[in-house]
Amino acid sequence: MRGDPPLSIIGVLENAIYSPYRAKFASYTPSPLLEDDSTLILLARIAAIFILAAALVLLPVAIFDALKLSETKFAESKLRARETQATIRVGVMRHPTVFYIDANGEPAGLEYDLASAFTVTQRSQAEWKLFATPEEAMSALERGELDFVAMGTSAPPPNAASLPYIATQTRYRESGWILLHSPKKFQPKSFAELLPRRVVVSSRIVSHPRFLEIAQKNPKIEFVPDLKHDDESLMAAVGDDELEYAIVEEDTFTSSRHFHYDTQRAFVVSPAQSRAWFFAPSQTALRDVADAFLKRIVRDGQIARVIDKYFGFPGARKQEEFEVFTERVNSVLPRYRNWFHEAQERHGVEWRLLAAVAYQESHWNADATSETGVRGIMQFTEDTAKRYGVDRLDPYSSIIGAARYIAELKRDALAARINEPDKTWLALAAYNIGIGHVENARILTQRSKKNPDSWVDVRRHLPLLTNPDIASQFKLGTCRCGMPVDFVESVRAYYDVLLRLETPHQPRLKVLEKT
Repeated sequence: MRGDPPLSIIGVLENAIYSPYRAKFASYTPSPLLEDDSTLILLARIAAIFILAAALVLLPVAIFDALKLSETKFAESKLRARETQATIRVGVMRHPTVFYIDANGEPAGLEYDLASAFTVTQRSQAEWKLFATPEEAMSALERGELDFVAMGTSAPPPNAASLPYIATQTRYRESGWILLHSPKKFQPKSFAELLPRRVVVSSRIVSHPRFLEIAQKNPKIEFVPDLKHDDESLMAAVGDDELEYAIVEEDTFTSSRHFHYDTQRAFVVSPAQSRAWFFAPSQTALRDVADAFLKRIVRDGQIARVIDKYFGFPGARKQEEFEVFTERVNSVLPRYRNWFHEAQERHGVEWRLLAAVAYQESHWNADATSETGVRGIMQFTEDTAKRYGVDRLDPYSSIIGAARYIAELKRDALAARINEPDKTWLALAAYNIGIGHVENARILTQRSKKNPDSWVDVRRHLPLLTNPDIASQFKLGTCRCGMPVDFVESVRAYYDVLLRLETPHQPRLKVLEKT
């Protein structure tokens, strides 16, 4: 009965109150005159019971009111904190490795992601200020218009003259400088082999103390600053043979080489140097906190996921492969575009991602057949095709079936706690090699005290399943588990190109007919 628990509590309280007195007066014999007073005692006990019962009924109401009041005060305190939240002014520039607006209209970039996370740890809001060059940002920092500059530029050398700023010391990412050359020109191996002797230099590099030293050592070379302040345009100009030579950061080339596949890497101008954030000399405390933040994300491995987002996949394919891919985007993809759009509408898989999967599987060849017996534009096995009712040689059926398969892998086969984009990359690995092998790799990842929900960590452990000694721990045994790693990284590279070349699909709203 619902009344049992309160009555039980009353009984306990009653025993606790009266038992000492019962023990004390156990041998006491009341006088005859008081024996008839037992009725009064009984009434007093009944009254006490009713008082306690009333208290227990009213107590939850009082607690609820107190909690409600506390919750209201907490919400008001949060509102006041938000209103008084500090703002951290961060200087950035539009650049593939710093800050840009991605294909979804969202801000992105390595330095943007890191600086955003840092301001969150400080319970502050970031106020982003855009500059054309690092020099402009440093001048603003010196004037007190910024709290720090996060442009990914390298720290000055130890022997540099005294500078009007201080830098972080944590080595969270390193990048050297490289010379690029046109594919129609001879590949030089040093500055001595340059003909003509004119080089356009990225505005991120040209004023750096290290580069000034390089220029002094090569007085016969004409080093010209890039007045457009646009490294992507600079790389494109070299690839299109509009410029013979250019110097950019290696990170810039790495993150964008799949867009500028004609641009060639000649030689290293300066070895890898640590990127850094810069603060005014008066901001030593903020610099130290930022250093601690960077050190923590390097130590716990969080930085690896961010680095992988921007630099992990562009090198998965060769230059000539991107050249063929770009040509087929124009000549072959239009045949299937509407079907990819429909697949997105029906199963929620972004159409350009699905198109990238199809290209990696078959180069958009509806009649493709591999040596292992998989067939069609999406390379279905016979068993999987039967399970999803797919006609493997019908490209429409294959595209719709593949979208459904990938959607179900993400929704049903992988843990709900896995975040994007890791869930998508793990689902694509499962599409390629099977969910069982992917789960075995996740187990190995967890045993190694890494994150089984992170693609960066799991992809290091997938190839281990090619080893019979390791794979024998699992029922499925060995697999060619280097293949899904290459598969996923290639899809990511092609997808990144499609995000730039193709527009997103926005399904039209269906107008319901009046009945």
